[in-house]
Amino acid sequence: MKTLPYGTWPSPITADLIAAAGRRLGDIAVDGDSVYWIESRPEQEGRNTIMMWNPGGELREVTPPPFNVRSRAHE
Repeated sequence: MKTLPYGTWPSPITADLIAAAGRRLGDIAVDGDSVYWIESRPEQEGRNTIMMWNPGGELREVTPPPFNVRSRAHE
């Protein structure tokens, strides 16, 4: 086994692997009994969509594909 200095060895774990590991939720808002949030979907090329849930158990995507609600204001 070859010994290398800390942080210089090759790793099978990449930034792309970590980023694609799961969806991210943000910007949660409540309107009456409904809850809305923005969901980032790595498996859809990072598309952001608005999701909605209500106490009746309805969970739905408000912005369907291929629309993306991501802002590029700071890019």
